[in-house]
Amino acid sequence: MKKILRKVFNKLGYDIIKINVHSADKINKVSKVKVGNYEILMPGNNPQISLYKYIPDSNEQLARLAKLIIAKYKDASMVDIGANVGDTIAVVRSQTDIPIIAVEGDDFSFSFLQKNAVQFQDLHLLKQYLGEEKKELSVTLDKAGWNNTIIPDEKSTSKISVKTLDETLNDQNLQDKSIKLLKIDTEGFDTIILRGCNKTIAKNKPVLYFEYNGENMNAIGEDGLSTIFSLKDHGYNKIHFFDCINNLILETTLQDENSLKQLNDYVARPKTMISYFDICIFHQNDEDLSDQFYRSENNATKSIN
Repeated sequence: MKKILRKVFNKLGYDIIKINVHSADKINKVSKVKVGNYEILMPGNNPQISLYKYIPDSNEQLARLAKLIIAKYKDASMVDIGANVGDTIAVVRSQTDIPIIAVEGDDFSFSFLQKNAVQFQDLHLLKQYLGEEKKELSVTLDKAGWNNTIIPDEKSTSKISVKTLDETLNDQNLQDKSIKLLKIDTEGFDTIILRGCNKTIAKNKPVLYFEYNGENMNAIGEDGLSTIFSLKDHGYNKIHFFDCINNLILETTLQDENSLKQLNDYVARPKTMISYFDICIFHQNDEDLSDQFYRSENNATKSIN
């Protein structure tokens, strides 16, 4: 009966999808989720369970990007900031063996990341919250344990210690790695963390791939656009925008400030059809990679259609 109903609704342009309802009641339930070529353990309240069930090719654009990067730079490594339980690692490693440094600050998510990490070689796990400078923050942690969102709150008694990525890599003797892909997914803290990556960016000129969540940035008073514009000073140029289900929206340059401002203003509104962007920015030395990635994502979209 369910299949018949779905066919009827599909003809009308609708679908029936069971979503993962996030509740504390599910936190002790553990699910095995197929992610790429791997099975990843996830707590029952993690929204990625539904994501990979109904959109199994989620985040594959990152795998295609990593594959292009390792083809050009044989010694390339990737940094995955906001690694959560390791799903992005599974997606990327399904297509390429690029070495990965995975950074996650949330205790509960990190415990699952450790369990899932046994499937992978050449993987460094770092438990650390990152920011633009080393300090202790008074915070409210929203969605802790599944989609951790850091909200600075001077009145809160809850505190976390943050470091820059530059400091963290140095402390772990990883500063000499050839980091060519820097991925950040930290629910509004992304551009803050980018500002703490100056040495890493200057030395390695990595491809930058990060979430741009207007709602969360508004909640913490973060001006992400100024950080994006500042990347021009580091020699970055081509910029790609993706919607929240991995479709390429636009390729342009950091010189196109009017278009970038319009996209920033759109995602900052309280009610939009696209709740956040994924943004990918290439250094001018890698405009060949930018062109290859643009073609690969256009081909991926056409194959779906």
